Amino acid sequence: MYKLALVKEACYQDLWVCDKSKGLKKLLYSTLLRTGPIALLDVFKGDFFILETNRSKPAKNLRRRQVHHLSEKDYIEIENTKSKIFEQTPRETAKSPDEIDWQKYDIVISINFAVPIKIRKKYKNLVWICLTGEGKYPVGLNYWDYLISHNCPSSPCLNGSIIDMPYTLISSNFLIKNFNKGEKKNGLYFEVNSFNNIAPKSNINRLPNSFRHLNIPLRFHDGDMKSHIEKLISSKYFVKYKGRSLRGNSFIEAIASECVCFLSFSDCYGKLNLPRFCYYSNLNELVEKIKFLEKNDNHRLRLISEQKLVLDAIIANVDLQFDQAITLKRNNNKKNFNIKERIFKLFSYIYYSLLVRIKIHGIDSFDFLPPMHE
Repeated sequence: MYKLALVKEACYQDLWVCDKSKGLKKLLYSTLLRTGPIALLDVFKGDFFILETNRSKPAKNLRRRQVHHLSEKDYIEIENTKSKIFEQTPRETAKSPDEIDWQKYDIVISINFAVPIKIRKKYKNLVWICLTGEGKYPVGLNYWDYLISHNCPSSPCLNGSIIDMPYTLISSNFLIKNFNKGEKKNGLYFEVNSFNNIAPKSNINRLPNSFRHLNIPLRFHDGDMKSHIEKLISSKYFVKYKGRSLRGNSFIEAIASECVCFLSFSDCYGKLNLPRFCYYSNLNELVEKIKFLEKNDNHRLRLISEQKLVLDAIIANVDLQFDQAITLKRNNNKKNFNIKERIFKLFSYIYYSLLVRIKIHGIDSFDFLPPMHE
């Protein structure tokens, strides 16, 4: 098995604010926003580090392009804010990149440009993978081997310099195994982007009567991670109703909590393929499916098993992509690699210009950023 590390910089606005030694449950509860790729630590047995903030101009540019409303002043505030759980700031937890024994790893996954270019140049035999925080990636980079797409892999095939992996990567039983208190599941939990509003009072007022007539508990996201996990574990059904479309991270959490997911055909664009029964075309069909499962628990349990197989396949395909990436890197001719770097840098600006000006089938230019060479 290869050795893997996941790193973020102290100013990053998401994910965990302690190290792995605190335990995965506490690690998850410490997150600033999302669950994230916890399977990299759980299934892949990877290490996790918080690094000192990269203050280089390209690193600042990438941060600005990922989240437009955050300034460098905001990032300084984030890295100096104490965790509610551990009474320590990310900056106090952070390590210098020079402290890490990088040569013990085969793969390093860096959220944004957390790992400085001087480190990547020094340890050229490692597979360096950039996971951009919001899934928007530059068409030109240097001394990175791969970018992560944020989409679910449909096969183990490597797509050029892209590795397909969802931002939320969880094993199919992680949440139910670690957070279930033995209580019987009941009710329905609405996905946070349903109604485009997470305020429970506002949602209840806008809720169609069809949901109330189900006579089961109805739950809403209140913005707190601990409460969110408890509601997932407690609920039978996880429903996306109206609101904006998603990559699918929340559905992955729901599957790992043994909820049956329901969504419309256009609700998920992150290449997450769920069982046919999980999709509905209108409110009446959704309500009838929930009523059916309330009377047919064996069918509900079968759906849970089918959904878990989807997560198992995602984990397996990510693993095979990582394995291929290591093999290709070790077999790669360094001279050819350097030539390729120089050629791609020369044409990356032209390529980006084409992307934003020409509509190409299968390519969403919104996901791409201008080249960022360090």
